[in-house]
Amino acid sequence: MAAACVELFSVTLASDEELELLMGLLGIEPLRSISLRPNTEFLTLFDYSDKFLPQMNQEDFDVFYEKWLCLTHRDSNMDEYGQLLFLQGRAASWNQMASRFILREAPMTLAE
Repeated sequence: MAAACVELFSVTLASDEELELLMGLLGIEPLRSISLRPNTEFLTLFDYSDKFLPQMNQEDFDVFYEKWLCLTHRDSNMDEYGQLLFLQGRAASWNQMASRFILREAPMTLAE
């Protein structure tokens, strides 16, 4: 399934609630979810095709990032900053796509 995606980028979040918080801060709510079971690679598809990611300037992004850290209690580090900055940098390109999805990966098993 991942091979069929035009562009795939991994973001590490603690839970679906954290994803909903992130998307809410970006003005994308409610987030529609579709179960993909029994798919073994991805469990859930979140469809935000009818919404657009905001295109922020550096000042707006910094305000967003500080709010994100405050609400999630996540550590401010280069990985955290970088993954969110990357998403922001791709907003213009992704907003031009007809379909926009988020896929929740299935947990890895010990055999993998």
